[in-house]
Amino acid sequence: MTTSAKAAPERPGPALLVPAGPWSVRAAGGRRGRAALEVYEHGELLDVVVLSRLSPALLCGARRSVTAGRAVGLAWGRLPADGRPPLVEFTGGRLRPLRCPARVVTVSGAFWTARAEGRFSGVEAVRGGSAERLRLGRARPVAGSW
Repeated sequence: MTTSAKAAPERPGPALLVPAGPWSVRAAGGRRGRAALEVYEHGELLDVVVLSRLSPALLCGARRSVTAGRAVGLAWGRLPADGRPPLVEFTGGRLRPLRCPARVVTVSGAFWTARAEGRFSGVEAVRGGSAERLRLGRARPVAGSW
């Protein structure tokens, strides 16, 4: 059973594919030449994160989806000033708490993405003694599938 991410819409620059689920990410140039990360869901723009000194948020977004019977979570954010990626764990379960370390991939030396397979409700990113948490939003259904 294989799943594949849809490629980002055609634009100059490389498309970076997330290997499972309905997502793809792409490094882009923001305004004034600042680096940006575009996150797509089912080929539609979901989020844009721009490198900024004003917003030091480490964890910027998180989603979950079930595609072809496989549950997967995706999180993304900005790298801290030292350029080292955070430790990321997907979480879930009320009766039996679940913590699953995620594989973190850096993008353009300014951003990161993390994914893990499983049924999760939240994600935590830890770096330098501080932790940020988000609940995972559900991926939108593909148009015409409702």
